[in-house]
Amino acid sequence: MKFIVTVFMLVIYAAALLGWIQNITKLVDSDFEAPYKTEVIRTISIIPPIGAVTGWMTIGEEK
Repeated sequence: MKFIVTVFMLVIYAAALLGWIQNITKLVDSDFEAPYKTEVIRTISIIPPIGAVTGWMTIGEEK
């Protein structure tokens, strides 16, 4: 049982770390032109718990 919980926690931590890294990457790739909604959210999301979630989101970015 401990092994399953440990693997589950490692997957959660890895997903959070990847989300945070994606957030920083998307912030660097932003155009920094009006409107600044995406840039403001991504800059605030440098704080790890927030960035872990917003890294997986598309916030006004074009695909």
